[in-house]
Amino acid sequence: MSKGTVASALNFLSKELKKAKLCNDTKPIDNAVSDLNGRKDKAGYWGYNLQKLVFNNISTPRGTMPNNVSSIQIVLNVEIHEQGLKDEEILNPIVVDKKRGFEKNYNFSIEISGYSEQNKVLSHWHLDFDSNANNEYIHPDFHLTFGGNAMKSDGEDENQVFGKVLLVPSPRLPHPPMDAILGIDFILKNFVQKDVANNIISDSQYRKAVENSQKRLWRPYMLAVASHWCKFNGCKFNADSTLTKKYYPALEN
Repeated sequence: MSKGTVASALNFLSKELKKAKLCNDTKPIDNAVSDLNGRKDKAGYWGYNLQKLVFNNISTPRGTMPNNVSSIQIVLNVEIHEQGLKDEEILNPIVVDKKRGFEKNYNFSIEISGYSEQNKVLSHWHLDFDSNANNEYIHPDFHLTFGGNAMKSDGEDENQVFGKVLLVPSPRLPHPPMDAILGIDFILKNFVQKDVANNIISDSQYRKAVENSQKRLWRPYMLAVASHWCKFNGCKFNADSTLTKKYYPALEN
């Protein structure tokens, strides 16, 4: 995929979103395309910064709390920098560079807001790329997180912060199946501080138990998803081709 292909796709989306009256103003996309085309990145690299693309008057999903929010507004922000990869290259396409004057960051956020009577309520998701290993809990390089600065009290009475939280039904994020062993591992690595959890998860017998469950449950799941792009030509896999769409319905074609 080339820089021009990305620009064409963004231009198409700008027109379609406006035509569908989902976004009254698609200038943020147009600005992102200008940013993309105007950059002096070296060949095979590209990036853009899309800020404050607003989706207006979205019907409130069933199960939203507070339940008196009549409609919601969704704001999308994306900053991304990529390197083009060949089909046979299984590498991270995201480029991050912290050099002053050449900053390249990866940021993706969705802010959802509405009004409960006169009070603005907020919900916020952000997808981070952060390979920092110095964290108390498990820290995947790419991780989707609920919350963040957008939902903090911003100097107001912290006891009132939950009065401003908008809870919409959570997106159904794909995840491989888990058994009791992987469920325990998930809790230990995500909710128990590392120095406490390490006493258990560093044990060789524990690691083997997790490895065995991952091999039984996650290997076929990951290979089924991979088969969307790799048809296993020349391989001896006996793959159920229908699993790809069952596991990741968002995949196209």
